[in-house]
Order: sequence, then C-alpha cells, then structure tokens
Amino acid sequence: SFPSIETVETLKQHYILVPSHVRECYLYYLLCTPPESTLHLRRAPPEPGKNMKRLEKISKKPPKKPSKKPSASSPDADEITQPPPTIIFCAKPRTAAYLTNLLKTMSIRSTALHSRLTQRERLTSLGLFRASVVPVLVSTDVGARGLDIADVAMVINWDLPAEPEEYTHRVGRTARAGRGGVAVSFVTERDEEKVLKIEERIRE
Repeated sequence: SFPSIETVETLKQHYILVPSHVRECYLYYLLCTPPESTLHLRRAPPEPGKNMKRLEKISKKPPKKPSKKPSASSPDADEITQPPPTIIFCAKPRTAAYLTNLLKTMSIRSTALHSRLTQRERLTSLGLFRASVVPVLVSTDVGARGLDIADVAMVINWDLPAEPEEYTHRVGRTARAGRGGVAVSFVTERDEEKVLKIEERIRE
C-alpha cells in the first residue's frame, strides 16, 4: 500500500517509490492494469485503420511499410486492451517524445503535447485524445493548465514537478466536477525534497 493524501474528496493520490532507471516497467504495468476505480471510463477502441492514419500524421517518423506476413511477436494495437483516458506528465519535451514512441512500440496508443510541437500538432494531439482515438496523452507542463478535457481517469507524474503548485495543476486534470480520479506519482531517488514540498503545500 502506497502512502496517499487527498486534496479533493474524489481524488486519490498515490506515490510509487521506484528507481529512476526502471520507471518504464512500472509505467507499462500501470497502464495495462489500471486501478479498478478507473475502469468504467475505459472506452471501446476505435475502428482499426482510421486511428493509425491519424497517428501517422503527427508522428515525426515516416510510417513503416507493412510487412506481407504479420509477425506473431508484434500484435496489432487493437488486440491490446487500451488503458482508460490517462495523462502522463514529464519535465522535458524530449522525455515526452521518448515516452510517446515507447508506448507506441508497446502497442499502447499515445500522443504528445509539448512546446516543441507546432500549434497545429498540439491541437491534433488534443483532438485525438478528446475523441478517444488515443487513450494516453504524454505532456509537459504546457498541458497542466487550461485544458478542458472531461473524464480523465488517471494522471501519472513520470517526473515530479520542481514547484508544488504545478503538481496541484497537474492532478487537477482528473477528478473534476465531482467525478472520481487517480493520480500516481513516480518518486525516484532524486525526489525527496520535491515530495516534502508537495505534502507541505497540500496540507496547508
């Protein structure tokens, strides 16, 4: 059981103590087996084919040529049970790009939102997420404020923010309008001071 604190009555916040170099494993497990309280927000996957064309438009890498014979080791994305609507927050644009590509490799549909994208690319990412074409939005703090996205089931802090105020903005993306939500923060060996600042702010 992870230490938890509540800022809003309907928001459950958790810390996972994890070494920084193995966060990828924990992230994949969390997305594949999300908290039971978020499962009702999981949406049926959209039609295969249509969503992949949209994803290719915002991907910097050119789409790979389809092989004639499907590989048994690389199942189609729609065969993977996709997570409920989730926003993953990280500190840097390059981290957001890395995580987005990593999740796509693992057949979890995701899209990025950060300052190095054009305004058009940002709007496309938000549109894909809002329409449930992709269930995971990987964002820097440009997505922590002012986004009107309903029914975000889970917020994951890949990197804890330097300022506790940013933490409250991030987790405020879920558990809105009286709905339930879950916030999970990865706490690494470098994050002790950040955690103490966040707890101090929340308990004010």
